[in-house]
Amino acid sequence: MGLFDKIFRRSRPAGPLDDYWYFPFGAQQATSAGVRVSEETAIKYLTIYACVSLIAGDVARLPLNLYRKRRDGGKDTVTDQVIYDLLHNAPNDEINSFNWREAGIGQNLLWGNHYSLVRRNDRNRVVEIWPLDNPGNVEVYRNGAGELRYRWDAGGRTVDRGRDEIFHVPGFGFNGLKGMSQISVAREAVGLGLGVEQFGARYFGEGTHPTGVVQFPQGVKLGEKAGQYHAALKEQWAGLGKAHSLMVLSNGEEFKPLTIPLEDAQFLETRNFQKIEICGMYHVPPHKIAIHGANSNYNNLEQENQHYIDACLIHWVRRWECCINQQLLTRAERLAGFFFEFNLAGLLRGDSQARADFYTKLWQVGAITQDEIRGKENMNPLPAGEGDKTYVPLNFIPADQAAQIAKEPAPQPGEEGRSVERRDGKSARETRSILVRDRIAKQYHPLIRSAAEAVVNREAKAVKAQVTKMTAGRAFRSMDEWLGEFYRDFPEYIRQKMGPVLRSFCEAIRDAAGDEVGIDPDRAEVRKLIDDFVARYAERHIESSEGQLRALLAGAIADLEQRVDEWRETRPEKIARNETTRASNAVYQAVVFAAGLGTVWRVRGAETCPYCKELNGKRIVRGQSYVENGQEITPEGKDAMPINGTKAHPPLHRGCDCYLTAG
Repeated sequence: MGLFDKIFRRSRPAGPLDDYWYFPFGAQQATSAGVRVSEETAIKYLTIYACVSLIAGDVARLPLNLYRKRRDGGKDTVTDQVIYDLLHNAPNDEINSFNWREAGIGQNLLWGNHYSLVRRNDRNRVVEIWPLDNPGNVEVYRNGAGELRYRWDAGGRTVDRGRDEIFHVPGFGFNGLKGMSQISVAREAVGLGLGVEQFGARYFGEGTHPTGVVQFPQGVKLGEKAGQYHAALKEQWAGLGKAHSLMVLSNGEEFKPLTIPLEDAQFLETRNFQKIEICGMYHVPPHKIAIHGANSNYNNLEQENQHYIDACLIHWVRRWECCINQQLLTRAERLAGFFFEFNLAGLLRGDSQARADFYTKLWQVGAITQDEIRGKENMNPLPAGEGDKTYVPLNFIPADQAAQIAKEPAPQPGEEGRSVERRDGKSARETRSILVRDRIAKQYHPLIRSAAEAVVNREAKAVKAQVTKMTAGRAFRSMDEWLGEFYRDFPEYIRQKMGPVLRSFCEAIRDAAGDEVGIDPDRAEVRKLIDDFVARYAERHIESSEGQLRALLAGAIADLEQRVDEWRETRPEKIARNETTRASNAVYQAVVFAAGLGTVWRVRGAETCPYCKELNGKRIVRGQSYVENGQEITPEGKDAMPINGTKAHPPLHRGCDCYLTAG
């Protein structure tokens, strides 16, 4: 308060806890280094500028959202309030939220305080916020009634406002009402840093010591002309731009250099020490402003980045949150559960692999949905609410469906092994077996379909783009060549998209089959089977896609566009249906064979096609197949159907829904 006592002629003397006790406002008191320091001069010191702009920018870039607490302990984002628009987007018509917050935090880091003028409507709601550009010119005091007031000079006019008209964010201080100027507290350190910078600049401009002497022949005396001679030498050869130039002496003089390395004066060490000391004042790891020490390595930098968040940014974030909630929300709004909070997710983001691992762990325990993950990655939700489900480790099925499974009655003692024949010829054990697998397939069906959609959309988009190039005459190769190149690289994308969900589905079938036949299957063996299945699916997909498109090359090129549009409409569903049947039976059969049993082909009822009915009830063991490649199936009264490829398990054809049982 010593600054404002002088300005307003108050009688109380300044003390060491008052802001600007070290020097009065408007003056720049010289430090021991001989440099005058104020907030305005301090920001010209590059290390301070780097620290201030870094912290201010990092905090300002965080999304500032308005929330409302829920009774269950959660919170909902609120976007339809005026105060949200002011703080999230623009506090007034001239300044956006980022610039306002960046300037405010910068003032905190230099002057220790930020002040903004607040305009309210007749309902006491904030409608505009205008920052004050000189926080060092603001006096915080109490009037005769004990009310907190703010007073400052505005162009020779004294302005005095009450508490509800000012938004004030104080930095560290001892009374909680006004922050101490960090530049004032660190005045000597800042002054030394500025002094060293000026010393370095002058060294290269003029020199900090005699760089040499000129010796004249004996008997030559300059007398009064010595000054003129020195000035001429300095004009001709002094300064950084004239360093290392050739000196010509015409009167028998001899130049003798004096070598005093700059490092001997510990110049570089002093510069580095002062930079690190300023970083320490702001709790900024030196590497954040491009000061790298000899011991810096990747692991250290990771730890220092986390330290930067924990020790530097968090307390500024929380300080602003507290002031915003206290001063810009009404008491009624706070009691109603409204509060502002910075979203720190952007600061805590690691690399893509670290984020993927983090999301996977949350998703696997049902703590987060696919849509929530997509939202954090700035992606839109999945259509039709497909991404709005949580999953649990029960083979990664929707949590609500896991609860339904848990409620289903368990088989009665002794029931599992009974072979009670039903009218359709199936035992109760067989019925339970396929019901479990059908339930798993139903749960995974939308996930497999979604992955198939991504694959089909990717190739459809690529094909249509190439057709457009061909039509416009901009293609550098034929469609036949392009198809070969595109589908040569496409299997990797298919494995990337379809692989994870197919593996998870197959593992669920493996576990269910193992429980049914009473064994714990060799996981390595089954894993190899699953990997082979995924690879083979990619091959089947490519064979089908490329084969269909090449068959159309003889016609109009627009036919290719029409075909891929048809794919988008129907193919993902077909893929999901066929591949769940194929994968379920392949894995189930592998587990049953591992138990030393055989498998029996089963159809689902009267609607089954006559060709599948020919195989109903047929049993095979390991090493056998149901139908050999090239063999024909000829039901009574039907044409023969030649079989393309050996069939060791369903499906026999596209759309086939037959299944296997142990026997």
